[in-house]
Amino acid sequence: MLKGGRPNKALESFLNNDRKVLCFNILWEDRTYDGGDKYYILNYYLSDGKVEVKEINTQNSGRFPFPMLLKKQRLAKAPILTHCPGMSLKEETYYEPTDLQCGNSVVIYGRSCLIYDCDEFTKAWYGMNMGVT
Repeated sequence: MLKGGRPNKALESFLNNDRKVLCFNILWEDRTYDGGDKYYILNYYLSDGKVEVKEINTQNSGRFPFPMLLKKQRLAKAPILTHCPGMSLKEETYYEPTDLQCGNSVVIYGRSCLIYDCDEFTKAWYGMNMGVT
């Protein structure tokens, strides 16, 4: 009679893809005065479609360590910037595994980053699910 609680739409994705992470190495060519090539690791979580970007710190690089470029969140292809959250009625499109392939560029809030490598699990996942080598 009560029919249970509210249905959880993301439960099946979570149960199938928990702890499965696509890991990419990306490069941002910073063209500012003290810029240079900056290397990051982009993690795409298959369970919820969220992305996080971590900096690869090297010893004695002369830079302050800034560990996170982007905290874990869904990454919009073209973010809609408004004065207050929720003001825009436009639909945002987010990055998916089909967009994240070696050789492609990812725009992270105005920074164009090149995907140049990935780990073994990611290579195997793309070969099995998308037929890409």
